[in-house]
Amino acid sequence: MFYGWVVVVAAAVIRILVYGISYTSGVVYVVILENFRTGAAETSWISSLITAMTFLITPLAGVLVNRFGWRIVSFGGGLLACTGLLLSTVAADLLTLCLFYGIVTGAGCGIAYMSGSLAVPKYFQHQKIQNLAVGIASAGGGVGSFIFPPIVRYLDNEYGWKGMFMILGGIVLHICVFGLLYRPLPNRDENENPTRKTKRQSSVHVPEPNDWSFLCSLTFHFVAANNFLYSFGASIIYGHLAAYAQYHLHINKTDAAFLYSVIGISITIAKITQGLIADYHKVHPLFKAINQYILFYSIGGIATGFLLVDAGYAGLVVYCVLFGTSMAANGGSLIPAILMELFGQNKLSLPYGMVLAEMSIGTTLGAPAAGWMYENLKNYHYPFIMASASMLLSALIMVYPRRFLMRPSKENNAMIHEIEIEAPDRDTKRNMTTETTLFIDAQNTEKQEWREFSQDTDGADIHGQKTNRSVPGVNYEYERENQKFQDNYKTLAENTKLISGGLEENT
Repeated sequence: MFYGWVVVVAAAVIRILVYGISYTSGVVYVVILENFRTGAAETSWISSLITAMTFLITPLAGVLVNRFGWRIVSFGGGLLACTGLLLSTVAADLLTLCLFYGIVTGAGCGIAYMSGSLAVPKYFQHQKIQNLAVGIASAGGGVGSFIFPPIVRYLDNEYGWKGMFMILGGIVLHICVFGLLYRPLPNRDENENPTRKTKRQSSVHVPEPNDWSFLCSLTFHFVAANNFLYSFGASIIYGHLAAYAQYHLHINKTDAAFLYSVIGISITIAKITQGLIADYHKVHPLFKAINQYILFYSIGGIATGFLLVDAGYAGLVVYCVLFGTSMAANGGSLIPAILMELFGQNKLSLPYGMVLAEMSIGTTLGAPAAGWMYENLKNYHYPFIMASASMLLSALIMVYPRRFLMRPSKENNAMIHEIEIEAPDRDTKRNMTTETTLFIDAQNTEKQEWREFSQDTDGADIHGQKTNRSVPGVNYEYERENQKFQDNYKTLAENTKLISGGLEENT
């Protein structure tokens, strides 16, 4: 447990550095405009590319983590990010800068980011404070968003844009140091006495489905689309808020950069709070991750609409507080909690990586689209309307996944009760029950998807009592999947009874 908190601290520091580089792109955007004298639309690719690559690389990063481990992958990510920033100092044009700063640096940040995102939930697997631990680790991103904008502006004023990139390269190299703290989880079976060893081996072995089977889930695609839409709108704010404050509200550069720090403070506080509340979802259903998720996304969309009103600098600060609170739901503990509830705790890496990849696509398109719109209309109101609508729509479509996450799990509880798990002590029984619940949840999710598919295809029902001639094979496919579910369930029950009997003999 103690070293788990060391991993949390390491992940938090790495997120400070990753977000400090990626999410100050709005400040860097202004620096590039001043030094390269390029148009708003083409320069917007700078702020979009680095943030997009940070998340677009995450599916590959998940595969690398599974192959090489958290420590090696995070170390390599730090080296790659440092290399990209150092090479940015020799960029002679915008295209080269997009390559080194946007793609290379962004890819390194994304690889380092994903390592911690997978390590922390694994260290706190099946523990009541899992969401809190993830929230604390992810809060590092808010700290980075708070402290780095003034640092970037100071470095540009004192050393120029080349010196700024060089010093940032040295700072981001610390990712390698903290990445080495991602110690792999020990194989406790080798060091435990025979009695403890028997207890460790007593958990039910859960059959692993196809790793990519979540792509067949309509619910997953709703979650992915949600992240695309929200990131599309949020990237407009991140990419253009400083320019809007400076050129339209005539706010000085330092105060404009401070707005990103306000967002960072709000993100930090909200991420920890959201994770803590999510851990107490049994107290009240409104505390569940999905309900917080929809609420804070809606707040972000509604608050963005108020940018159309000129409320001065104080109004912008209030907006940044609300927007930062909304952004916390996008990059904190809520998305992992939702995905683990849908697909199981042991299957987080691929669904989470794919969701982050969808997020990166929205991030890539948002700021350039707003830049193009501004160049043609010479008004930031229209990009902000587009951002507000996108974020509100992202909250609306999560109503579909919510109906699965909020339904009572009577079917699951009945199955667990029917198996009648027996174990010599409370801890062993709790571990066996947790593994059993995860298996049944995964099977029921798959079963529910087939049920919906069957009902949505012109009359075919879950028992195949109606013949659907327009969609041949629907009933056969459902019955085949249903039979597979029943076979797996019977196997689980038999294995559980065998394990329980073996435990009684050993004790």
